[in-house]
Amino acid sequence: MALVYIMLCAIIGFMFWDLQLGPSDINSRITMLFYVAAFLVFMSVAVLPFFIVERAVFLRERANGWYMVPAYVLATFLMSLPGLFIISLVSTLLVVLPSGLNGFGVFLVDLFLSLVAAEAFMCVVASVVPHYIIGIALGAAVYGFFMLCEGFMKIKDDIPDFFIWGYYIAFHTYSFRAFMVNEFEGIKYFVNSPQFADGKAVLKFYNMEDKPVWKDLVVIAGYAIGLQLIFGTILQVFHKGKR
Repeated sequence: MALVYIMLCAIIGFMFWDLQLGPSDINSRITMLFYVAAFLVFMSVAVLPFFIVERAVFLRERANGWYMVPAYVLATFLMSLPGLFIISLVSTLLVVLPSGLNGFGVFLVDLFLSLVAAEAFMCVVASVVPHYIIGIALGAAVYGFFMLCEGFMKIKDDIPDFFIWGYYIAFHTYSFRAFMVNEFEGIKYFVNSPQFADGKAVLKFYNMEDKPVWKDLVVIAGYAIGLQLIFGTILQVFHKGKR
């Protein structure tokens, strides 16, 4: 799985090699950030079969009295962090440096927290589905909806009222917005761009102006923790195992 992330991010970095400040480069920056925020998170559905296998082990060991839910959830969560950080670090190196994006540190933190939240969401999915195929389909459907609502395909002001709730509940929204603000807030001008004078004009167009990055990062971290709590609650209530 890590190898897939590395190969894909290398392709992204070299596909968008050495971005400049021209009109086409504005679009390239935005589409690349959307792809990173959407597809790298989407790839987390691939780990669901592993979680299903782990669930069977958990049920057996809990029935034998060896596993307690809080300790199990905390241990699995903490054990996943180093691997996710390494994936995030290597991915950030392969994307940011070749393309010339701004804000390496914030990009790394945003990607890391997004992957942590994505894995927590897949833990929740794995705890409620009977088979991994159903789980992959469910996770893909939810992520697909979140991708539609995160503010790229339709900017916030253009999302229909009956779907605007999707904009707020999708952690993709906060991930993409943090990437965008991190990238464009510091750009003072564009070259020969009839639509956008500077980076703040881009953010205003996407309804992302005056949105502090740190708040979005806190929201994503909150999602990760909240989803782990939901995961633990489901295990505690519905997965007691049999003696």
